[in-house]
Amino acid sequence: MATTGLEVFDRTLHTTNLWLDEICAEIGPDKHLAWHVLGAVLRAIRDELLIGQSAHLGAQLPLLVRGAYFDQYRPAAQPAAERSQADFIARIREELTGCRPVRPDLAATAVMRTLNRHITEGQVKKVRDALPRSVRALWPEPEHPPQAGGGREEAAFRPKESNPWGPSPSQMDPAEGCRETIEHELERARAAIGVRTMPPGASRPDDESGRPVEVHPAAVRAAERGSSRGTKARRKAR
Repeated sequence: MATTGLEVFDRTLHTTNLWLDEICAEIGPDKHLAWHVLGAVLRAIRDELLIGQSAHLGAQLPLLVRGAYFDQYRPAAQPAAERSQADFIARIREELTGCRPVRPDLAATAVMRTLNRHITEGQVKKVRDALPRSVRALWPEPEHPPQAGGGREEAAFRPKESNPWGPSPSQMDPAEGCRETIEHELERARAAIGVRTMPPGASRPDDESGRPVEVHPAAVRAAERGSSRGTKARRKAR
């Protein structure tokens, strides 16, 4: 893959080329035509939607495709007044004037099938449901769960960062996270009243003079309260 020296451009170029390859597989091996078809069909779909619906669809498109999608955008004119299938196809045909001849209905279906593969199933449903019934008839049902869409597909190029310090409390098992938090709070309580912390399983030793170490009553009460809170937290976690 050619690089531009800027990661965000490399990602969107790679993803856009994937989309164009899929369109070429249906309308012929002409990426120049596929780019014009992609833009023409997306803008025709956009003009059938309300402003908020248009924005949500645009958010799932690759950055480069998003620019073509919003080209010549006029929010005040949405949705289009003429909403028949013939009007929809006529708008696509007009935009493709000067390109190699291609049936606009087949071009529309090729782009819609590509959207099925790359934007979320929920977004596909919302867009299809917003279209007039006659236009919706051009949009094939998704054949399988869609792949990651626009921005998320590009995000796949970002390297995953490992955490050298292990999982955070929010990533731990709920019961384990509660236990760790409780133990931490007990340590703070012991430190505040001057009680030494003993290793797990160790018996309390005598001090240097041979006398048993005295345990402050406050430490006992703090430990009892912590143990009670820990039991309740673990029950909730289960």
